[in-house]
Amino acid sequence: MARADSLVWFLAGFTQLFVGSSLAADPTLATLGIILELTGGGSVLLGLYMLLFLARYHKEFESSYSKLEKTTMVRNDQGIPHRVDSGSKTVKAVWYVIPVLLTFFAAVGWLANQ
Repeated sequence: MARADSLVWFLAGFTQLFVGSSLAADPTLATLGIILELTGGGSVLLGLYMLLFLARYHKEFESSYSKLEKTTMVRNDQGIPHRVDSGSKTVKAVWYVIPVLLTFFAAVGWLANQ
């Protein structure tokens, strides 16, 4: 889930950059625009850090990450309960595709606004 969280940081950062650059054109809101651009840049860097850090140390966190909220208990043939991931691949794909598309559009909008 941390990879999806880094996409949310990217989306928030590019949105702040986009809004900040739009506000920087107005002299009365220039200070707010600068603040939004600074915090947006920090959010993009935080998303990049999370993405790279997780990619580097993925195996160390995999065993400690709890996915119990997305599992169901099922009994096998011997009657012993075990956890089964109830999420489908389509739902998992949507969790990545939608933030990626929104981040891409926010980044293109910010670049076009420069």
